[in-house]
Amino acid sequence: MSEQQLSGTRKQNSEQRRGRHAWTSIQEIKGLTDKSHKEREKKYRSLARGFNAMLQINGLGQTFGFICAKSKPDKQKSEVRNEYYYFAQHITNWMKENFRANNIAVMEKEQNGFLTWIIDNDTTSADYRRATTECLALGVWLRRFAEAELEGEEA
Repeated sequence: MSEQQLSGTRKQNSEQRRGRHAWTSIQEIKGLTDKSHKEREKKYRSLARGFNAMLQINGLGQTFGFICAKSKPDKQKSEVRNEYYYFAQHITNWMKENFRANNIAVMEKEQNGFLTWIIDNDTTSADYRRATTECLALGVWLRRFAEAELEGEEA
C-alpha cells in the first residue's frame, strides 16, 4: 500500500473515531431525562452549531475559557450540569483520549483539564495550533449530529 493510501486510511479512521465520539456525546444529551432536558437539548444544539465559528473568531483559549465559565451551575435554577458543562466534558474527554502532546497529563488533574492544558506553561504553540485543528474537526461532527438528533428551532 502506498504512503498516500495509508495516510488516507488513517485520516478516515480518525474521522470515524471523531464521529463515534460525537454520536455518543449527542446520545448522552438525548438520554438525559430531568425536567429541563428539552431546553438543554436546544441550547446544546445551538452551542454545537456555533462552536467552530467561536473557535475561529476568538481562538481556542478564549472559547474554551468561555465555555468553562458558563459550565458552572446556575444556583437559581438548581441545575448541576448545563449544556456548557456537557459540551466542555465532551471536548475534554476527546482530547484526553486522542490528542498527543508532551504535557498531556495536565488534562487529568481536574474537571476543566483541557483548559488547564491550554494555559499550561509547557503547552507549545505548535500543540496549541494542532489542538485547535482537532477541536474544529470534532466540532464538525458535533454540529452534524446535534442538528440531526437534538430538538431546536429550525433556521
